[in-house]
Amino acid sequence: MFHLDAAFRRSALGGIIFTIKEKNMLRYLLLAVAVVLTSCATTAGYEKSLNSWVGAEEADLVRAWGPPDQTYEAGGRKFIAYASQRNVYLPGTPPAYQTTVLGNTVYTNPVAGTAPVDVVMSCMTTFELQGSKILSWSYKGNACKGKE
Repeated sequence: MFHLDAAFRRSALGGIIFTIKEKNMLRYLLLAVAVVLTSCATTAGYEKSLNSWVGAEEADLVRAWGPPDQTYEAGGRKFIAYASQRNVYLPGTPPAYQTTVLGNTVYTNPVAGTAPVDVVMSCMTTFELQGSKILSWSYKGNACKGKE
């Protein structure tokens, strides 16, 4: 169980000492907060937004989204694509240390902890046009989300 008195346990260097169980609880709490904060944005919300562009004029889309990142034509149709990418850095957690004394020798080893992770978040959205009217859309990526 997570104890609030953990904030008062300090190491000799002045840092706060948490047990491994308490560190895991903090990790789960941070994960839950992140899920709640991002739960409003969904792919369904993004699709709803994209559906609102079907039948619209290309000029209106360019006014709202800016110049496309790619434009190409095939089979008498025009395709315009918008791309976004960002990196999200998830810092690791420092390990706890366990000290063992065997005879006259002291061993200190790291226990638990996690490595940092760099996650690439991207979204590529393509609109298909005939003339200047938007006919359809498609998207791919792990960051294609919008509010519902």
